[in-house]
Amino acid sequence: MTTQNPKDQPREKNLANKIIELIIKDCELVHNQQKEPYAILKKAGVRQVYSIGSKSFSDLVASKYFASKKSALSEASLKSALSTLSGKAVYEGKCVEIFTRIAKTKEGYWLDLCDDAWEAVLITKTGWKVLSGSSIPLFSRSNSMLTIPTPLAGGSLDPLWDLVNIPPEFRLIVVAWLLECLRPDTPHVVMEFVGEQGSAKSTTQKLLKMLIDPNIANLRAAPKRVEDVWIGALNSHLVSFENISYLGQDYQDALCVMATGGAHATRTLYTNREEVIIELRKPIILNGITVNVTAQDLLDRSLHIELPPVKTRLQSKDVDEAFAQQYARFVGALLDYFVAALKVLDNIDIADADKPRMLDFAYLGEAVYQSNGFEVGTFIDFYRSMRQKGVYRTIESSPVGLALLTYLHINPEGWSGKLIDLLAYLDPHKPKSETNWPKSAKGMGDALRRLSPALRTLGFNCKSNQKLSGSITWDIKPIPYKVLNQSPTSPESPTEFASDLGNEGHAGHAGHENISFAGACKYFCVS
Repeated sequence: MTTQNPKDQPREKNLANKIIELIIKDCELVHNQQKEPYAILKKAGVRQVYSIGSKSFSDLVASKYFASKKSALSEASLKSALSTLSGKAVYEGKCVEIFTRIAKTKEGYWLDLCDDAWEAVLITKTGWKVLSGSSIPLFSRSNSMLTIPTPLAGGSLDPLWDLVNIPPEFRLIVVAWLLECLRPDTPHVVMEFVGEQGSAKSTTQKLLKMLIDPNIANLRAAPKRVEDVWIGALNSHLVSFENISYLGQDYQDALCVMATGGAHATRTLYTNREEVIIELRKPIILNGITVNVTAQDLLDRSLHIELPPVKTRLQSKDVDEAFAQQYARFVGALLDYFVAALKVLDNIDIADADKPRMLDFAYLGEAVYQSNGFEVGTFIDFYRSMRQKGVYRTIESSPVGLALLTYLHINPEGWSGKLIDLLAYLDPHKPKSETNWPKSAKGMGDALRRLSPALRTLGFNCKSNQKLSGSITWDIKPIPYKVLNQSPTSPESPTEFASDLGNEGHAGHAGHENISFAGACKYFCVS
């Protein structure tokens, strides 16, 4: 593009008008509910959707102008035209729903293949099929999104497990998680892989992401700023971070909001008061050598899977070639799982006592397991055992939690009083060399609020009382009606776990949600 000469402003304005006329002739200008401007190019019966502020649309405009006028555009003319097109899209165009990679309409669920033909897969409980043209929803694509091959029927996921390092007992729940990634109308569960160096965490994560949302950068380092997490999530569907060494509370809060659906506000420029609201609901996958998901809210929304060391190591090129050969069949097989689950999903029933925090995922998981021949409640039991282990991780990650468990082991009747006194009582049980220790009653209160859900699972109710005589008191007392059972161990496989249920099925789970307090103390208490 040429550089503007100040004397040529009238000419540049005229050029901008010609660009606008050229684009309006071929494109429909629209906006979404967030007032973001888009252009829909109708070409050979296919609707191509472009964000007007994207580089893709800028390149399209420059290309169309050159094809029509046989001359290049100046940067000023292009910028002026794009600004006007944005305004017309927001204030004159109709409001439409724009999707990224996945969609849900009255017809069913959709997966955008991001191919040159602008095809998408429609998935319902009767089957799946590849469609294009005006029948598919409006999908927007970023430059970093890659094509999913056209799915092939009759495939199987069995060869996939030879390429990813998922232990057999977790494979079907990983399938359920992948299918949850295809549902934009439900909260998403965060997947966390943990394992020592050499456990193929990154390879496993990359290949799973490619089934749902392949990207130029399938694996990314965590951004330095929380705001960049939200910005990056705009340009993909499945948010993927690798080699995480530490997730601060602000990061975990942001991921929690993003997974279940929420908004982030930021300013367009630090020199003005204009605010931009980013509203998203995205699936998230993480990996690291150590456990990073420790905040209770995020933990309640997460699946944690520890990957074992790889016994037989393959070269990266061999893994990539084997995956590429089966890629289309893997996608087809995953869609077959989705169809089978959707067939039974409406008939799934979960007792009130068994309903976990992420209930939408629980219903889908039960549908996946039951459609694959497992008894009613098998998924719920397995999911519960995974969540219970998360409680141990929460306690283990908190110095206050460790000290409090030690205190409660010595004083099983619990504690009541002022937080400043609790600080003094717990100080002898503080882990050695601990620097992240509350320095005030407020700090202790914040720690207890975060630990309350985990303590409740262990059988202790932790709550603050109304202010009395100028002070707020707290109670940490045993829940009398709860029976503290031993936490179930992970099954060797879903099949073996189902057989262990015997004639009990999935009844009587209300007590199973509680972990043995004595067992927890024995494992965690600090001497």
